[in-house]
Formats: sequence, C-alpha cells, structure tokens
Amino acid sequence: MRRVRRLANLALAAALATGATLALTVAPASAHICPLPAEIPVGQSSTISVGVTVEATAVPDVEIGVPAGLRLERVDPKAGWTFTRRGSSVRYRGGPIPAFACKYFSLGVTAPTRGAFGISVVQRAADGKVVARSTPDPNNASDRALGQIVYAGVKPPPAASGSKGPSAVTIASVALVGIGAVMAGVLSFRAWRARGRDQDDEDEIDGDETNRDAELHARVEQFKKRTPDPPGPE
Repeated sequence: MRRVRRLANLALAAALATGATLALTVAPASAHICPLPAEIPVGQSSTISVGVTVEATAVPDVEIGVPAGLRLERVDPKAGWTFTRRGSSVRYRGGPIPAFACKYFSLGVTAPTRGAFGISVVQRAADGKVVARSTPDPNNASDRALGQIVYAGVKPPPAASGSKGPSAVTIASVALVGIGAVMAGVLSFRAWRARGRDQDDEDEIDGDETNRDAELHARVEQFKKRTPDPPGPE
C-alpha cells in the first residue's frame, strides 16, 4: 500500500521537476531575440544597429558582414571593443558578450537601390571556435524573425500572426505536469481500491468469526436441552 502511494508521489514530482527543468534550461535560449528590423532611405548614408544574440557561450569575437546590396560607409567605435575592417566585413574583439545576452554594434551604410538585405554575423568563443553563424535570407520568415535585416525604401513585412502563442517549451512543460498528475491519480485510485479490498477482507473475517460464535452458542444450547438434569439426592 505504501509502495503504491510512494509511486504516485514520485510520478507527480518527476513531472513537475521535468517541466521546471525545461523552463529553466531551454527557455532562456529561445526567450530573447536581439536583432530589430532596420529601415533606411535609399541613396543616403544611414546608421544601423546590428543586434547580436548570444546563447549559452560567452562571445568575445564578433564578425559582421555587410551584403553586396549595401555600402559600408562607417564603423562606429564600441566601448570595450576593438575592430578591424576588411572590405565590407568588420571584426570586433573585446567584451565578452555574456551568455543569453544581447549586444548592438553601430555601422554607417548606404543602399543604392530599394530592397531588403541580410547582415551576416559570425560569433566565436575565446578559443576561436565558431559558436554561431547567421546569414539571414529576407525572403525566409524565420530568418526575418531571428536575423538582422535592413530594409531600404521598403517596409518590413508584418510579423507572423502566431508569434504570440505559447512556446513549444511551455506546451511541453504543461503536458508533462498533466501526465504526472494523471499518473498520480491512477496510482492513488489503485491504492484506494486496494485499501477497499483489504477492508472487505477484514470485514469478511470478522463476519465469519461472528457466525462461528453464533453457531457454537446454538449448539451448546441444543446440547443443554438434550441432556437431562442430574437426579437430586434421595
């Protein structure tokens, strides 16, 4: 009996712990998106802010690439960082950017023609290993949401209507907790049924003993009636 109750408690606790672990370990990596759409006029030098989304590894090395549709006119200094420029590419070293944080780098660009242009970003760890690479495609909805896009003379498309819905992590966490609750309920019901069967067995045993006592008493009374009284003294 105690074992069944213990299993029910363990099932619920496991589901709650799993949901909490998902929320704490998975959610931070997807909860922040740093790049914001940049809108600039055509044929005019404009400042853009390139957002860099860092996940689980701190990043001291960021390389930003300006696509062919834009001209890189200027690299603005960034406190705590140094940079080297090679053509339309700028490499920053410094920081670092902490895990699960955002950092923005300012550049001056000009768009000769109308259009949407993706800014590439390469992130490297302290040992030089590439930990993230992004070359967003303006025609891809996911890239538009996650990457840095510059819109020259055009408006950014509206965000996806389903973006405000619950995340997959939230749904999975709720589902796991629900499964744990159902398992706990099933095991508790089994424990209740087992207790009921035990009680029925005890009642049956008590009833049998009562019946035997009554039968024994009846036989004693019958024996007394059949046995004559002993003769008195003469």
